[in-house]
This record gives sequence, structure tokens and C-alpha cells, in this order.
Amino acid sequence: MSVTGQDRRPARRVPIPRKDKPSRHPLRPALGRVAGLGWPVALALAICLSALAVDGWAGRRSERSPAADRALVDKARTGRVVADVSAKITRIFSYTHTDPAATERAADEVLTGRARGDYRRLFGLVKQNAPVMRLTLTTKVAKAGLIKLTRDGSAVLLVFLEQTATRDGKRVGPPVAAQLIVTARDDDGRRISDLRAA
Repeated sequence: MSVTGQDRRPARRVPIPRKDKPSRHPLRPALGRVAGLGWPVALALAICLSALAVDGWAGRRSERSPAADRALVDKARTGRVVADVSAKITRIFSYTHTDPAATERAADEVLTGRARGDYRRLFGLVKQNAPVMRLTLTTKVAKAGLIKLTRDGSAVLLVFLEQTATRDGKRVGPPVAAQLIVTARDDDGRRISDLRAA
């Protein structure tokens, strides 16, 4: 039998099983099951999900919002914090060569953490030089403003200082201005934990 003489009936097509396409919306089956439970259950679920979303959003927003800064809403507390920290700054940055221990005691009372270590290093240099030069340093807080006051009592202040040096009761040069960023914690009474030049 020649090739040309073969029966030319069309070949049978074998059906290929179709694979269902993955749903573009994977939540639809779950929502369909919920909807099958009735609209009251679906409504309750929607309300719960909305409440969780709003609660999470409000929590994140409250951390950054001005309302989280108590300095803006609690004027009386702001005034107390500014007065307290200003008095402590005045004590630890005023010094007389006749009684250096008074300044050291003040620093031990009001400083903590990093501020205490930094201050001790600086004060060591002052103790070496001031008695020889018979210097007295008087510090006044010219202006202080509260930058931030958190719910846990931590406060950040911008403090403007005016410092005057005297030798044997006579002024040595004009007053010197300085600016500090002060962080204070409510830790067994408000204590200063960080001091930085502004």
C-alpha cells in the first residue's frame, strides 16, 4: 500500500484537562463563605476589621502628633519643668574655687547616665585650673524653652545661659553666652540625662 493511498481521516483530538486559572482575588472564596453565613455576620466582621485598622492608624499617628507632646497642652507642668531644670543647670554650671565640693554634690544629685560621665570629665579640668587662677563662675539661665514633654515625664529643653567669670571679686571679661539642649528624665525626681551644645 502506498503512502498516498492511506486513509486520510482526521486524527482524533485527545481532550486536555483544563487547569483552573488561579483567582486574581484570593479573598473572594473566603468572603463568599462569610457572605453565606448571612449579612449580620458579614457586617460584624467588617466592623471589627475597620475598628482594628482605625486603632492601628490612630496609635501610629498619636506617637507623632502634636497632642503627644504634653508641652503644648499642659502649661502648668511645662512651667514647673522649665523652672526645675533651669535651677539645676544654674547649680551645676556655677563654681567657686573656694568650695568645689558644692558643685560636685549638685552634679551627683541632678545628673544621671551619659550626662554624668561627660560632666565629670569636664569638671576634672575645671578643678585643676580654677584654684590656681582663683576663678569663680556664675551661671544664669537667661531663657529656657521646653521643646518636648512626653507622657512618661521625659523632657527636652533649649536653654540659653549667661556666664560670668570673676577673679578675686573682679569680673574677667564680658559675660559669655552659651546654648544647651538638655534632656531630663522623671527618675526619682527630675534628673538630667543628656547635655549637648546647641
